[in-house]
Amino acid sequence: MAPIEAQGFRVTGRVVHVRGGDSTALASRWAVLHQVGPTGGAPVDSQQTDRAGRYALHAPAVDTTASYLVSVYHHGIAYFTKPLRPAGAVGTADTLFVYDTASASPPIDLGERHVMVRSRDSDGSRRVIELLVLVNRGDKTRVAVDTLRPVWRGAVPTEAVQFEVGASEVSDQAIARRGGAVEVFAPVPPGERQLLIGYVLPRSVSELALPIDQDTERLSVMLEDTAAVLQGALAFEGWETLEGLAFRRFAAAQVPAGTPVLIRFRAGPLAPTAVLWIVVPLATLALVAGLVRWWRQAGIESPVQESPAVLAGRIAALDAAFAGREDDDYRRQRAELKRRLVEELARREST
Repeated sequence: MAPIEAQGFRVTGRVVHVRGGDSTALASRWAVLHQVGPTGGAPVDSQQTDRAGRYALHAPAVDTTASYLVSVYHHGIAYFTKPLRPAGAVGTADTLFVYDTASASPPIDLGERHVMVRSRDSDGSRRVIELLVLVNRGDKTRVAVDTLRPVWRGAVPTEAVQFEVGASEVSDQAIARRGGAVEVFAPVPPGERQLLIGYVLPRSVSELALPIDQDTERLSVMLEDTAAVLQGALAFEGWETLEGLAFRRFAAAQVPAGTPVLIRFRAGPLAPTAVLWIVVPLATLALVAGLVRWWRQAGIESPVQESPAVLAGRIAALDAAFAGREDDDYRRQRAELKRRLVEELARREST
Protein backbone atom coordinates (compact mmCIF):
# COMPACT_ATOMS: atom_id res chain seq x y z
CA MET A 1 0.00 0.00 0.00
CA ALA A 2 1.08 3.57 -0.62
CA PRO A 3 2.14 5.60 2.43
CA ILE A 4 -0.64 7.85 3.73
CA GLU A 5 -0.38 10.97 5.88
CA ALA A 6 -3.45 11.48 8.05
CA GLN A 7 -3.28 15.27 8.38
CA GLY A 8 -4.21 15.84 4.75
CA PHE A 9 -2.90 18.38 2.28
CA ARG A 10 -4.25 21.86 1.55
CA VAL A 11 -3.53 23.55 -1.79
CA THR A 12 -4.08 27.26 -2.41
CA GLY A 13 -3.71 29.20 -5.63
CA ARG A 14 -5.13 31.76 -8.02
CA VAL A 15 -6.60 31.75 -11.54
CA VAL A 16 -5.97 34.70 -13.88
CA HIS A 17 -7.45 35.40 -17.30
CA VAL A 18 -4.96 36.99 -19.73
CA ARG A 19 -6.33 38.96 -22.68
CA GLY A 20 -5.04 41.81 -24.83
CA GLY A 21 -2.19 42.96 -22.59
CA ASP A 22 -4.28 42.84 -19.43
CA SER A 23 -5.08 40.26 -16.79
CA THR A 24 -8.09 39.87 -14.54
CA ALA A 25 -9.02 37.47 -11.78
CA LEU A 26 -11.19 34.60 -12.99
CA ALA A 27 -14.05 34.40 -10.49
CA SER A 28 -16.83 31.82 -10.05
CA ARG A 29 -14.94 29.12 -11.93
CA TRP A 30 -14.60 25.57 -10.59
CA ALA A 31 -11.06 24.63 -9.53
CA VAL A 32 -10.53 20.89 -9.12
CA LEU A 33 -7.75 19.21 -7.13
CA HIS A 34 -6.49 15.98 -8.69
CA GLN A 35 -4.40 13.26 -7.05
CA VAL A 36 -2.20 11.42 -9.57
CA GLY A 37 -0.32 8.30 -8.48
CA PRO A 38 1.49 5.38 -10.09
CA THR A 39 -1.77 3.54 -10.75
CA GLY A 40 -3.89 6.46 -11.97
CA GLY A 41 -5.58 9.64 -10.83
CA ALA A 42 -8.84 11.00 -9.47
CA PRO A 43 -10.33 14.32 -8.32
CA VAL A 44 -10.34 14.75 -4.54
CA ASP A 45 -11.82 18.22 -4.00
CA SER A 46 -13.33 21.18 -5.88
CA GLN A 47 -14.27 24.79 -5.16
CA GLN A 48 -15.38 27.85 -7.09
CA THR A 49 -12.85 30.67 -7.26
CA ASP A 50 -13.65 33.87 -5.35
CA ARG A 51 -13.64 37.44 -6.68
CA ALA A 52 -9.86 37.52 -6.57
CA GLY A 53 -9.66 34.24 -8.50
CA ARG A 54 -8.40 32.40 -5.42
CA TYR A 55 -9.20 28.89 -4.24
CA ALA A 56 -8.32 26.64 -1.30
CA LEU A 57 -8.62 22.89 -1.89
CA HIS A 58 -8.05 19.99 0.47
CA ALA A 59 -7.04 16.37 0.13
CA PRO A 60 -8.24 14.68 3.37
CA ALA A 61 -5.67 11.88 3.21
CA VAL A 62 -2.38 12.28 1.37
CA ASP A 63 -0.69 9.61 -0.69
CA THR A 64 2.99 10.54 -0.40
CA THR A 65 3.79 8.67 -3.63
CA ALA A 66 1.34 10.84 -5.58
CA SER A 67 1.44 14.31 -7.14
CA TYR A 68 -1.31 16.91 -6.87
CA LEU A 69 -2.42 19.38 -9.50
CA VAL A 70 -5.30 21.78 -9.99
CA SER A 71 -7.40 22.13 -13.15
CA VAL A 72 -9.75 24.87 -14.38
CA TYR A 73 -11.88 24.93 -17.54
CA HIS A 74 -12.10 28.09 -19.62
CA HIS A 75 -13.90 28.24 -23.00
CA GLY A 76 -13.98 24.44 -23.02
CA ILE A 77 -10.21 24.08 -22.55
CA ALA A 78 -8.71 22.44 -19.43
CA TYR A 79 -5.72 24.24 -17.90
CA PHE A 80 -3.52 22.54 -15.30
CA THR A 81 -1.01 23.74 -12.73
CA LYS A 82 2.38 22.10 -12.44
CA PRO A 83 2.30 18.99 -10.19
CA LEU A 84 2.89 19.50 -6.47
CA ARG A 85 4.51 17.01 -4.14
CA PRO A 86 3.31 17.20 -0.51
CA ALA A 87 6.14 18.71 1.54
CA GLY A 88 3.95 19.69 4.50
CA ALA A 89 0.35 20.37 5.34
CA VAL A 90 -0.04 23.27 2.87
CA GLY A 91 1.12 23.76 -0.71
CA THR A 92 0.85 26.76 -3.02
CA ALA A 93 0.25 26.17 -6.72
CA ASP A 94 1.66 28.49 -9.38
CA THR A 95 -0.76 31.11 -10.66
CA LEU A 96 -2.85 29.42 -13.33
CA PHE A 97 -3.16 31.53 -16.49
CA VAL A 98 -6.06 30.92 -18.87
CA TYR A 99 -6.58 32.42 -22.31
CA ASP A 100 -9.16 33.00 -25.00
CA THR A 101 -9.05 30.66 -28.01
CA ALA A 102 -8.36 31.12 -31.71
CA SER A 103 -8.46 28.68 -34.63
CA ALA A 104 -6.47 30.52 -37.31
CA SER A 105 -3.64 32.16 -35.37
CA PRO A 106 -1.20 32.42 -33.71
CA PRO A 107 1.01 29.99 -35.65
CA ILE A 108 2.58 27.11 -33.75
CA ASP A 109 6.35 26.98 -34.30
CA LEU A 110 8.83 24.17 -33.83
CA GLY A 111 11.17 25.56 -31.19
CA GLU A 112 13.31 22.46 -30.68
CA ARG A 113 13.66 19.02 -32.20
CA HIS A 114 15.89 16.39 -30.60
CA VAL A 115 16.26 13.07 -32.47
CA MET A 116 17.81 10.07 -30.70
CA VAL A 117 18.77 7.08 -32.87
CA ARG A 118 19.63 3.77 -31.22
CA SER A 119 22.06 1.15 -32.45
CA ARG A 120 20.67 -1.78 -34.38
CA ASP A 121 18.45 -4.18 -32.50
CA SER A 122 18.88 -7.96 -32.64
CA ASP A 123 16.63 -8.09 -35.72
CA GLY A 124 18.53 -5.30 -37.49
CA SER A 125 15.95 -2.56 -36.89
CA ARG A 126 16.71 0.74 -35.16
CA ARG A 127 14.62 2.55 -32.58
CA VAL A 128 14.22 6.35 -32.89
CA ILE A 129 12.83 8.75 -30.28
CA GLU A 130 12.03 12.38 -31.06
CA LEU A 131 11.44 15.11 -28.50
CA LEU A 132 9.65 18.05 -30.12
CA VAL A 133 9.01 21.41 -28.45
CA LEU A 134 6.03 23.27 -29.90
CA VAL A 135 5.88 27.03 -29.27
CA ASN A 136 2.88 29.37 -29.19
CA ARG A 137 4.15 32.96 -29.03
CA GLY A 138 0.72 34.59 -29.09
CA ASP A 139 -1.73 35.45 -26.31
CA LYS A 140 -4.49 32.99 -27.29
CA THR A 141 -4.80 29.23 -27.03
CA ARG A 142 -4.66 27.76 -30.53
CA VAL A 143 -7.37 25.17 -31.23
CA ALA A 144 -8.18 22.94 -34.18
CA VAL A 145 -11.28 23.67 -36.25
CA ASP A 146 -11.94 20.04 -37.20
CA THR A 147 -10.23 16.66 -37.65
CA LEU A 148 -8.82 17.66 -41.05
CA ARG A 149 -6.93 20.80 -40.03
CA PRO A 150 -4.48 20.20 -37.16
CA VAL A 151 -3.03 22.87 -34.90
CA TRP A 152 0.47 21.75 -35.93
CA ARG A 153 1.92 19.32 -38.46
CA GLY A 154 5.49 18.04 -38.74
CA ALA A 155 7.20 15.60 -41.08
CA VAL A 156 8.47 12.19 -39.96
CA PRO A 157 10.54 9.76 -42.05
CA THR A 158 8.44 7.86 -44.57
CA GLU A 159 10.41 4.69 -43.69
CA ALA A 160 9.19 4.81 -40.07
CA VAL A 161 7.02 1.95 -38.79
CA GLN A 162 5.48 1.19 -35.37
CA PHE A 163 4.81 4.88 -34.72
CA GLU A 164 3.72 5.71 -31.16
CA VAL A 165 3.32 8.68 -28.84
CA GLY A 166 5.05 8.92 -25.47
CA ALA A 167 4.16 10.83 -22.30
CA SER A 168 3.72 14.32 -23.74
CA GLU A 169 2.35 17.65 -22.57
CA VAL A 170 -0.56 17.30 -24.98
CA SER A 171 -3.09 14.47 -24.98
CA ASP A 172 -1.94 11.41 -26.93
CA GLN A 173 -5.57 11.02 -28.03
CA ALA A 174 -5.16 14.25 -30.02
CA ILE A 175 -1.97 13.22 -31.84
CA ALA A 176 -1.97 11.14 -35.00
CA ARG A 177 0.29 10.06 -37.81
CA ARG A 178 -1.14 10.74 -41.25
CA GLY A 179 1.00 9.89 -44.24
CA GLY A 180 4.50 11.23 -43.69
CA ALA A 181 3.61 13.58 -40.83
CA VAL A 182 2.60 13.71 -37.18
CA GLU A 183 -0.43 15.94 -36.57
CA VAL A 184 -1.49 17.62 -33.33
CA PHE A 185 -5.16 18.46 -32.76
CA ALA A 186 -4.87 19.26 -29.04
CA PRO A 187 -5.18 22.88 -27.82
CA VAL A 188 -1.80 24.63 -27.50
CA PRO A 189 -1.79 27.54 -24.99
CA PRO A 190 0.78 30.36 -25.07
CA GLY A 191 4.23 29.08 -24.18
CA GLU A 192 5.78 25.75 -25.06
CA ARG A 193 4.50 22.17 -25.07
CA GLN A 194 6.63 19.04 -25.19
CA LEU A 195 5.77 16.18 -27.55
CA LEU A 196 7.43 12.74 -27.52
CA ILE A 197 7.14 10.32 -30.43
CA GLY A 198 8.87 7.07 -31.28
CA TYR A 199 9.18 4.82 -34.30
CA VAL A 200 11.26 2.01 -35.76
CA LEU A 201 13.49 2.04 -38.85
CA PRO A 202 13.37 -1.40 -40.53
CA ARG A 203 16.54 -3.39 -41.15
CA SER A 204 16.42 -2.48 -44.83
CA VAL A 205 17.04 1.23 -44.09
CA SER A 206 20.72 1.93 -44.78
CA GLU A 207 20.41 5.71 -44.65
CA LEU A 208 17.96 8.18 -43.16
CA ALA A 209 17.24 11.56 -44.74
CA LEU A 210 15.76 13.41 -41.77
CA PRO A 211 12.89 15.53 -43.14
CA ILE A 212 13.25 19.21 -42.14
CA ASP A 213 9.94 20.64 -43.35
CA GLN A 214 9.90 23.83 -41.24
CA ASP A 215 12.25 26.33 -39.62
CA THR A 216 13.57 24.98 -36.33
CA GLU A 217 15.25 27.09 -33.68
CA ARG A 218 17.39 24.23 -32.38
CA LEU A 219 17.94 20.81 -33.93
CA SER A 220 20.03 18.02 -32.46
CA VAL A 221 20.67 14.42 -33.45
CA MET A 222 22.07 11.83 -31.02
CA LEU A 223 23.62 8.68 -32.47
CA GLU A 224 24.38 5.62 -30.37
CA ASP A 225 25.92 3.72 -33.30
CA THR A 226 29.58 4.81 -33.50
CA ALA A 227 29.80 3.60 -37.10
CA ALA A 228 26.93 5.83 -38.30
CA VAL A 229 27.92 8.93 -40.28
CA LEU A 230 25.97 12.20 -40.20
CA GLN A 231 26.15 14.55 -43.17
CA GLY A 232 24.68 18.04 -43.17
CA ALA A 233 24.76 21.36 -41.36
CA LEU A 234 24.89 19.95 -37.83
CA ALA A 235 28.16 20.22 -35.90
CA PHE A 236 29.54 17.63 -33.50
CA GLU A 237 29.08 18.93 -29.94
CA GLY A 238 30.38 16.04 -27.86
CA TRP A 239 29.08 12.96 -26.10
CA GLU A 240 25.96 12.52 -23.98
CA THR A 241 25.31 9.65 -21.58
CA LEU A 242 21.66 8.74 -21.03
CA GLU A 243 20.68 5.84 -18.79
CA GLY A 244 24.15 4.33 -19.16
CA LEU A 245 24.22 4.57 -22.96
CA ALA A 246 26.65 6.86 -24.83
CA PHE A 247 25.53 9.01 -27.76
CA ARG A 248 27.37 11.36 -30.11
CA ARG A 249 25.48 14.63 -30.30
CA PHE A 250 25.29 16.85 -33.39
CA ALA A 251 23.40 20.15 -33.25
CA ALA A 252 22.68 23.46 -34.93
CA ALA A 253 20.64 26.56 -34.20
CA GLN A 254 18.25 28.43 -36.51
CA VAL A 255 17.88 25.56 -38.98
CA PRO A 256 15.79 26.61 -42.02
CA ALA A 257 13.25 24.36 -43.70
CA GLY A 258 14.80 22.16 -46.37
CA THR A 259 18.19 21.84 -44.65
CA PRO A 260 19.68 18.48 -45.67
CA VAL A 261 20.47 16.11 -42.79
CA LEU A 262 21.51 12.60 -43.84
CA ILE A 263 22.49 9.70 -41.56
CA ARG A 264 24.30 6.78 -43.21
CA PHE A 265 24.35 3.43 -41.40
CA ARG A 266 27.25 1.13 -42.15
CA ALA A 267 26.72 -2.59 -42.60
CA GLY A 268 28.21 -4.91 -39.99
CA PRO A 269 27.46 -7.70 -37.54
CA LEU A 270 24.25 -7.31 -35.55
CA ALA A 271 24.72 -6.11 -31.99
CA PRO A 272 23.05 -8.14 -29.21
CA THR A 273 20.72 -5.39 -27.98
CA ALA A 274 17.40 -5.83 -26.19
CA VAL A 275 14.31 -6.80 -28.20
CA LEU A 276 12.27 -4.93 -25.56
CA TRP A 277 12.44 -1.85 -27.79
CA ILE A 278 9.75 -3.42 -29.93
CA VAL A 279 7.37 -4.67 -27.25
CA VAL A 280 7.64 -2.13 -24.44
CA PRO A 281 5.50 1.05 -24.80
CA LEU A 282 7.48 4.22 -25.38
CA ALA A 283 6.09 5.92 -22.27
CA THR A 284 7.56 3.24 -19.96
CA LEU A 285 11.14 3.36 -21.22
CA ALA A 286 13.76 4.79 -18.88
CA LEU A 287 15.68 6.18 -21.85
CA VAL A 288 12.75 8.45 -22.68
CA ALA A 289 12.83 9.89 -19.17
CA GLY A 290 16.58 10.34 -19.52
CA LEU A 291 16.11 12.30 -22.75
CA VAL A 292 13.55 14.59 -21.11
CA ARG A 293 15.83 15.17 -18.10
CA TRP A 294 18.72 16.00 -20.41
CA TRP A 295 16.57 18.51 -22.28
CA ARG A 296 15.48 20.22 -19.07
CA GLN A 297 18.99 20.33 -17.60
CA ALA A 298 21.02 21.01 -20.73
CA GLY A 299 21.03 24.75 -20.18
CA ILE A 300 19.60 25.45 -23.63
CA GLU A 301 17.93 28.82 -23.68
CA SER A 302 14.17 28.48 -24.14
CA PRO A 303 12.93 29.40 -27.62
CA VAL A 304 9.73 30.88 -26.21
CA GLN A 305 9.34 34.60 -26.89
CA GLU A 306 6.08 35.49 -25.19
CA SER A 307 4.07 38.32 -26.64
CA PRO A 308 4.13 41.74 -24.90
CA ALA A 309 0.47 41.20 -24.01
CA VAL A 310 1.22 37.96 -22.16
CA LEU A 311 4.25 39.41 -20.38
CA ALA A 312 2.30 42.51 -19.33
CA GLY A 313 -0.46 40.26 -18.04
CA ARG A 314 2.01 38.24 -16.00
CA ILE A 315 3.43 41.41 -14.45
CA ALA A 316 -0.07 42.59 -13.52
CA ALA A 317 -0.90 39.19 -12.02
CA LEU A 318 2.34 39.22 -10.03
CA ASP A 319 1.58 42.71 -8.68
CA ALA A 320 -1.86 41.56 -7.57
CA ALA A 321 -0.55 38.38 -5.97
CA PHE A 322 2.11 40.22 -3.93
CA ALA A 323 0.06 43.33 -3.10
CA GLY A 324 1.08 44.59 0.35
CA ARG A 325 4.02 42.17 0.71
CA GLU A 326 6.56 43.18 -1.91
CA ASP A 327 9.55 41.09 -0.80
CA ASP A 328 12.83 40.21 -2.52
CA ASP A 329 11.25 37.29 -4.40
CA TYR A 330 8.57 39.59 -5.80
CA ARG A 331 11.13 42.18 -6.91
CA ARG A 332 13.29 39.50 -8.54
CA GLN A 333 10.39 38.00 -10.48
CA ARG A 334 9.07 41.40 -11.54
CA ALA A 335 12.51 42.60 -12.70
CA GLU A 336 12.93 39.45 -14.82
CA LEU A 337 9.46 39.82 -16.40
CA LYS A 338 10.09 43.52 -17.07
CA ARG A 339 13.45 42.72 -18.68
CA ARG A 340 11.80 40.19 -20.99
CA LEU A 341 9.03 42.65 -21.84
CA VAL A 342 11.52 45.39 -22.77
CA GLU A 343 13.58 42.96 -24.87
CA GLU A 344 10.50 41.64 -26.69
CA LEU A 345 9.24 45.15 -27.46
CA ALA A 346 12.68 46.10 -28.80
CA ARG A 347 12.87 42.91 -30.87
CA ARG A 348 9.48 43.58 -32.47
CA GLU A 349 10.36 47.19 -33.24
CA SER A 350 13.51 46.07 -35.05
CA THR A 351 11.72 43.51 -37.26
